[in-house]
Parts: sequence; structure tokens; C-alpha cells
Amino acid sequence: TLHYQSVVPDAGADGDAAAEGFFDLANARCVRYTVAVGEREAREGRGGGEQGDGETNEASGSSRADEVELVVEQDQSLHDSCGGIVWESAYALEQYMRLNIGRICASPPVKRKRGLSRCKVLELGAGAGLLGLAVAARGAKATVLTDHPNAMPLLERNVRRNSALFEPRAEPVGKKRKKRGDANADTETTTTTATSKSKSKPKCMPLDWTNDAHVDAVAREGPFEIILATDVVFNEKLVTPLLAAIRACGGPRTVAYVCVQERCAAAFDAFRRAASSALGTAREVPREELGFVDEECVLFELKATRDAFADARRELSVE
Repeated sequence: TLHYQSVVPDAGADGDAAAEGFFDLANARCVRYTVAVGEREAREGRGGGEQGDGETNEASGSSRADEVELVVEQDQSLHDSCGGIVWESAYALEQYMRLNIGRICASPPVKRKRGLSRCKVLELGAGAGLLGLAVAARGAKATVLTDHPNAMPLLERNVRRNSALFEPRAEPVGKKRKKRGDANADTETTTTTATSKSKSKPKCMPLDWTNDAHVDAVAREGPFEIILATDVVFNEKLVTPLLAAIRACGGPRTVAYVCVQERCAAAFDAFRRAASSALGTAREVPREELGFVDEECVLFELKATRDAFADARRELSVE
């Protein structure tokens, strides 16, 4: 078992050292990953308060972040699927979400005033599940993790393995008060416990993008405000079904993030050309904005437009 934050240097460090770290992680039986879960900002995704270092942001009033640890099993034997390993793109998108989730939730098209706690999140090609589990641990309203049926046993095992993170837990609460009858006396602190609310446990669903029944079943869980996908662009024939699945599961408040490495040039070019067809607009996030140590990771941001979904409704009404 390897701990991600102990193995991979921060962004800006030696790229060769990072590459060695990713290689070791990909070959590990299990990966441990620390998730900063702030008292308010990280759980609800409000504003832009969480800076990713666990410290208080005085401008937002957020409190110091708590930390939880995910443990995800990998299965390198899944030769017919890339879903057995946590690839670099999943770490890249998790870092981006950690640093930007408040802004994403507050900005168009999502515009949820209470942040992540009011957002449904869908992950396509979830694989071992690290990315979706991290978002769920931060307090998403609902999280649905999907992958090809062949990859589901591993995904389901990892959700079960981390299920304790989504149960209510007792937390210490300190209260300060003056000693009775002595206004000048020092305050004394009493410690009690309070039970935190449980978080929504991720739901696992099979999703073959070419299977209409699968797509319809997942779409009924939405519409999703946030759709995430990593390492899903590897076959040119699957680009159109992928974009169709994103559209089917989205709505006028949806933003999708697709982080990939160029594994197949034809598929990558096809996705880049057609990405805007899913929700209405698309952009390639500048590398400096992504800020990830592995420069081969490319992040696309797909945003819904009301006109795009109005057109879809008109098409349905005509049919």
C-alpha cells in the first residue's frame, strides 16, 4: 500500500521524480489518499474558501480542514478495461476539484448558493473510484459512480471499503464559560460530543455508453450538476457515445470536467472537435490553471447552455 501524498511531489517539483511516483502507485495493490474535508468550505463547497492547505481562509471564514483517508484497491489484471488502476488524470482532476469546487458550484451554470451539498455528482469511467469517493467525502448531495460492467466488482468493493466515511461520527465540541460568581476568573472549557450528519454514500451503477438502457437508468438519477470523467478518451468509436451520455445525464445547470492523457490521437482529436456538442460550450483548461505535475494531463471543461437544452426539449416535443 502506498500513500499518494507521500509518493508524488507537489506540482512544480521534478517531473522525473513524479513519473517514478506514479509508476509505483500504478503497481501498488492499494493506494491511500488523504482528503481535506473542511468544517464548512470543503463539505459544502461554498465560495472559494478552501485553499487546499487545510488552513483557515480569513476572507471566507472557513475553519481549519479535517482530514480523512481513502483506501482504494487496484486490480492490474483487468486487461480488457483501464478501470483497474488510478491513473494520473484522476489525481489531476481531484486536485483541480479540491482547489476549485467552491467557485465551480457558485458560478454559472451551476449557481448553487449552498455549494456542493446541493449538487448531484456523476462520475463516468470511475474505475477504482478514488475521484468520486473524494468528492462524496466532501459532502456532495448525491454521488453516482459508473463504469463498464466488467469494472463494477472493483468499484463496488472500494465503496464498501470506505463506507465508514459516510456514517455519522461523534466529534468533540468545546464550550467556554466563566466560573460562577467570579467575573474576573479565567474561562474554563468543557468538552462534549456531538454527532455529525452522515454524508451521502456513493451509489454504483453499470454504464456502457453504447447501452441505451444503462444510459437511461443513470440519467433518471439526475440531472447532475457536476459530471466528472478521467481517461475516457481512448477509442475514436466511443467518443460520440461518451458525449451523448454526458448530455443525457446533464441539464441546464450542468458542468462537466473530462481529464485525459492522449492515448489515441484520433480519439483525442475527435473529442476535442466535438466536445461542445455535449452541453453547449467547451474549453481546454490552460495548463497553468490545471497546475498539475504531470503535464500530459489535459482538462476539458464542458458547460451547459440553456439554449442547448431548450433545443433538446423542442426536439423531444416534436418526436
